[in-house]
Amino acid sequence: VSAKVSLFATCILNNFYPDVAFSVVRVLSKLGVDVTVRPDQTCCGQPFFNSGHWNDSSKLMRKFVESYSGGQEDIVLPSGSCTSMVRNHYLEVCNDDDIGGIRDVSGRTFEFTEYITRELGISDLTPFQSGITEKINVTYHESCHLKRELGVSSEPIDLLRSLENVTVMDMDQSEVCCGFGGTFATKYPEISTAMGEEKVANIVKSGADIVTASDMSCLMHIDGLIARKKIPLKSMHISQVIEQSLNMEYQK
Repeated sequence: VSAKVSLFATCILNNFYPDVAFSVVRVLSKLGVDVTVRPDQTCCGQPFFNSGHWNDSSKLMRKFVESYSGGQEDIVLPSGSCTSMVRNHYLEVCNDDDIGGIRDVSGRTFEFTEYITRELGISDLTPFQSGITEKINVTYHESCHLKRELGVSSEPIDLLRSLENVTVMDMDQSEVCCGFGGTFATKYPEISTAMGEEKVANIVKSGADIVTASDMSCLMHIDGLIARKKIPLKSMHISQVIEQSLNMEYQK
């Protein structure tokens, strides 16, 4: 594999989980991808968009498009929701002058597992594993935007199942929302918490030791409830599970 990508780290990773961004870089590099990061990246504009502040969202849309327009490299995001914002919603907040740039950039924008499976054509990670790695039981939460707006569902699970040391434990209602939903969690905290508690109950029922997902925003919500209830579960972004399983001296 020989490819070049630019990583858009997202606000969640930049501000709360930079270790996940570094993990994504290491995994892609292991797969033969040359990864760069633009230092001028900010927010994709999704929080403003979801809150109805479309004028503010459009300013960030233009910043994103200007940063990546005219480039040749693909753009990889470790988030289904941010990827969906670029691909599915930028055209809703733009002027006619923006359309060309949006189509150029959105056509090269991919979520992390989507990029590995659909663009690199890798669904089996076994050839990249080396040495003996600790066996782990994981269960996978399907984030809403990744599954429903991008149509990425089986790909992340296929990657996990391909790892020799990973046993994927089925979760009841794995496709049901965790309750975070960005600003939804702040507008409707009681509903958000109730949905999250149902999700955590299904995670526990799966028998897994680790819950993973492709969006850290979901895992942040889930992890908060796990910590509050003092449940002995660990949450890891899918890139971290892959990195650990590839025996890449995963940084805990």
